[in-house]
Amino acid sequence: MGHFYRYIRGDRAVIVFGKRAGVLGVVDSAVFQRTLDYPDDYSPGYHVVLVDDPVVTVRWDQVKGV
Repeated sequence: MGHFYRYIRGDRAVIVFGKRAGVLGVVDSAVFQRTLDYPDDYSPGYHVVLVDDPVVTVRWDQVKGV
């Protein structure tokens, strides 16, 4: 089973839910690994460079383009 990543490096995005909900950032890369809010599961997601923190890893469904 494959997964289609919607965003690419440089796309502006906001995190829609989780520990960093509402924070604006820029997508750095698409990944398949553990994430900030789901540390026990491997999931498709993104590294997102945030305004207030260096980089977080979030699941694909936690990100919305702006």
